[in-house]
Amino acid sequence: MVVLEDISDLLQAQKSAAWGEVAQRVAHEIKNPLTPIALSAERIRLWLERQRSVREDSPEFGRVIEESCALIHDEVENLKRLVDEFSQFARFPQARPAPANLNQIVEGVLGAFNGRLDGIRISTQLAPDLPPVLVDADQFRRVVVNLMDNAAEAMESSLVKEMVITTRTDPQRSVVETEISDTGSGVSPEDREKLFLPYYSTKERGTGLGLAIVSRIVAEHHGAIRVEENQPLGTRFVVELPLKAS
Repeated sequence: MVVLEDISDLLQAQKSAAWGEVAQRVAHEIKNPLTPIALSAERIRLWLERQRSVREDSPEFGRVIEESCALIHDEVENLKRLVDEFSQFARFPQARPAPANLNQIVEGVLGAFNGRLDGIRISTQLAPDLPPVLVDADQFRRVVVNLMDNAAEAMESSLVKEMVITTRTDPQRSVVETEISDTGSGVSPEDREKLFLPYYSTKERGTGLGLAIVSRIVAEHHGAIRVEENQPLGTRFVVELPLKAS
């Protein structure tokens, strides 16, 4: 006896529930910074009202203004970053694949990161005979950037901070692989199953959209991404892209 079960409705329901949670989290995250922003603005207003007779160059006056303005600026930047990342995920541009060499994309990203990852030793193992693949170069550049950012954040509290970027070909499976490994704290088996879900993050200040964007780009290129343990410590993200268009 063979039993076939159509689970498309279940998958759709799960997706709808996930997006409902995303909407709630976005609303929650946007509302949180609004309170300190409003309080800081009110603090400035009340201070100015009470201190009309105080010289504006007094130390206390300057401290209040500086602290309040700094907080307002930081919270507004957090809101801007959140909205930008959510917009990228919700209205992602359609991929425009063209033959490209992944080594060149990786090298371009490394040039952009030059000086931005102080304290982290970055090494590359790029296959010299890497065949071209059909890929949207701008979108895959975003994949590499997000994975490097993720690796850098994972190593913030590590004594050893090493990142290795590798490219290679697996001719038996007809794929080209890009691997980014770190020496961070690693990812638990439970978290690995959820890493690519929208708005799931293992970091306190993470938006949870970076890896979701990566997963979406890879899927649109008919590829796959997996997470593995890095030896002796840390995590490896491996992105596979087909040698031929699917």
